[in-house]
Amino acid sequence: MSAGATAKILGARVRRVEDPRVLLGEARYVDDVPLRGVLSVAFLRSSYARARIASIDGSAARSMPGVTGVWTAEDLAGSLAPLRVEHAQAAGGGPFRTCEWPVLASGTVRFVGEAVAAVVADDRYLAEDAVERIDFDFDPLEAVADMEAALAPGAPLVHDEWGDNVFQRVAMSNGDVAGAFRGAAVVVAERFATGRHLALPIETRGCVASFERGSGELTFWSSTQMPHVLRSELSRALALPESRVRVIAPDVGGGFGLKAHVFPEEILVGWLALRLGRPVKWIEDRREHLAASMHAKHEIVRGELAAARDGTILAIRASILCDVGAYTEYPWPTFEPNVTAGAMTGPYRVPAFAYEATSIATNKASLGAYRGVGQPIGVLATERLIDLAAAKLGLDPADCRRRNMIRGDEHPYRTVLGTEIESGSHVECLDAALERIGYAGFRSEQAKAREAGRYVGIGIASYVEVTAPGSAVWQSMGPAVGGWESATVRLELDGNATVLLGVNSQGQGHATTFAQAAAETLGLRLADVRVVQGDTAITPRGWVAGGSRCAVACGGAVLSASGRLRDRLLAAASRLSELPTGALEIQGGIVRRAADGGEVVPVRELARAMALGRAGDDGPLEETARYEPPPLTHSNATHVVTVEVDVETGQVKCLRYVVAEDCGTMMNPLVVDGQIQGGVAQGIGAALYEELVYDENGQLLTGTLMDYLPPTSSDVPRVEIIHFETPSPYTLGGFKGMGEGGAIGPPGAIANAVADALAPFGARPTEIPLTPERVLALVDRARSMREGGE
Repeated sequence: MSAGATAKILGARVRRVEDPRVLLGEARYVDDVPLRGVLSVAFLRSSYARARIASIDGSAARSMPGVTGVWTAEDLAGSLAPLRVEHAQAAGGGPFRTCEWPVLASGTVRFVGEAVAAVVADDRYLAEDAVERIDFDFDPLEAVADMEAALAPGAPLVHDEWGDNVFQRVAMSNGDVAGAFRGAAVVVAERFATGRHLALPIETRGCVASFERGSGELTFWSSTQMPHVLRSELSRALALPESRVRVIAPDVGGGFGLKAHVFPEEILVGWLALRLGRPVKWIEDRREHLAASMHAKHEIVRGELAAARDGTILAIRASILCDVGAYTEYPWPTFEPNVTAGAMTGPYRVPAFAYEATSIATNKASLGAYRGVGQPIGVLATERLIDLAAAKLGLDPADCRRRNMIRGDEHPYRTVLGTEIESGSHVECLDAALERIGYAGFRSEQAKAREAGRYVGIGIASYVEVTAPGSAVWQSMGPAVGGWESATVRLELDGNATVLLGVNSQGQGHATTFAQAAAETLGLRLADVRVVQGDTAITPRGWVAGGSRCAVACGGAVLSASGRLRDRLLAAASRLSELPTGALEIQGGIVRRAADGGEVVPVRELARAMALGRAGDDGPLEETARYEPPPLTHSNATHVVTVEVDVETGQVKCLRYVVAEDCGTMMNPLVVDGQIQGGVAQGIGAALYEELVYDENGQLLTGTLMDYLPPTSSDVPRVEIIHFETPSPYTLGGFKGMGEGGAIGPPGAIANAVADALAPFGARPTEIPLTPERVLALVDRARSMREGGE
């Protein structure tokens, strides 16, 4: 480092700059938006899973003081079209079925919680009271609530025009799958299931719309992960020029994929603001959230693995069913089972693979994106199958994984599905995690615990996280969205910089990490860079904060725009100083001689000279770049967990949790740690606690947080994290995505640990969450089979 240079900023473990305002209570969420005369919306929602709407009479509600109006689907006819998701055909499968999702249910309700009528009143309390005064009559119809039953001939149809309940079926086969299974030394098979659950952010969904008649402009605040996509859809649905629609995403209290959708409620709130000429607000309550927001990850996987005598994997095949609920969500097709299939080959050399993935409509709330999408159950299935195969062959589960893992010198590695894994540290992560947790000595500790009547176990899950899909990959899966992102980097006259992003943050630390990227490139201090996001009126166009893509796509755009601006600064400084650009560098906000660190000109003086046309640069002091990432990038990790199972109560307690991960070049290790810890907490919830349960009639039985149980701080151990950095050779900065990885590993690792703990009983966990009831049933079933001589 030359004299006068500053310490490296990008990659440094610096504290998040956005945290003080949150900790001081100065964050502003949608419900905090101050507007005069704002009206509130409350919804009448269906209490039936499937029924014909015989009549709705809102006259009593309309007559209440403080009530502005009541609207039903009949009132919207001709002025507000349903959401309609059109998708291209996915590779390997038939076309997606298309259905219309009415903003308010029209003719038929299709799930408990579907909005049937909307009341607008002076405040939410009055609106809720008015909802209770709506007189309605439904004719109940037979519902279908089980995905396997929905496939049976004669099953009730969620959408009559389809003729069956299949949203899409995809089948693919590569390699000699049949031959591998015929010649295998051992074949293991199992049926795995994951409970339906949801993201459950602290801040529920919500939006506020304000329409100015004079300018014809709609300003729309939303707790969203994709302001520009929402803006385009509002423009289309409301027949407004996109230039007249402004979407602002203020502070967002968590998204995790849930808020990466356009919701019927958002479209209706915008329409009501236009119609009434007054601001209109809707803030979802928790009961609505559990019943009517997007659910996730409800799948059944029948998996089989064929292996040689030495544990080498010969082939995997799977049949995957996914319950997508009543409607397909905008803008994503429900490609969750296809993602599950893609995750099943993991970090392993799998020479043959076949799968069939079927997405099925039922009379439940729709399935949408949630951290990891279908990857957790794909990893669960493969990691359990590997443990089962190792047990049959008398091999150590870790050794069985190690001998099948892609080695570093095999990258770039072309998988059986044709995907190129560009780089990684699979074996290194496995070995490091095992060493940290003390795998070599665990068996003796386990034996002592069993002698004392305690059942402890250890479980491993290794995976490859598919991140940051490029445009071609997104569109091959159906949605008409892009993979690129854009950023503008502007130099102010005082030498500070402003970074404007096309995406917005929901807690990921964008204001810190992207400021680090710009500051490092421009040679400024971190405190000299401000990040602006979440306002379509001032930020460049972007797509979505999701798919573990922001570091790669948006980071690439920031680096590119900052690099162009840096080059212009150096060129201007060269003209002023008559030194060649190669002899100059920028450090600490000062252009210096690279050889000795001597000061040439402060950036603030250079910026003013450029703005006044005195440095031979007559362009604006900003650069905008659009960065298209490679088709995919791949992070990898190994999770190892130890658990204790109480065989009398069925309780499972996580004792230690270790993650060894590799997300390429880290922008900020502290932010990466936070993403992993939070993801693991959600993964533990999916593995042990969280499940949305419906009865056979489609009635939601877990409609409050007394029934739906997320983990608490006492249920989640501190995650011990080990970092590896294997940069991607194909991305700017070597970045890979990693936002979802923490949630991908826990179901497989915990299921394997519970199976290990209950090995004396021969129990085989196959369904998550592993609630106490399920664990006790596993033990009882294993005992019965053993006593019966099976």
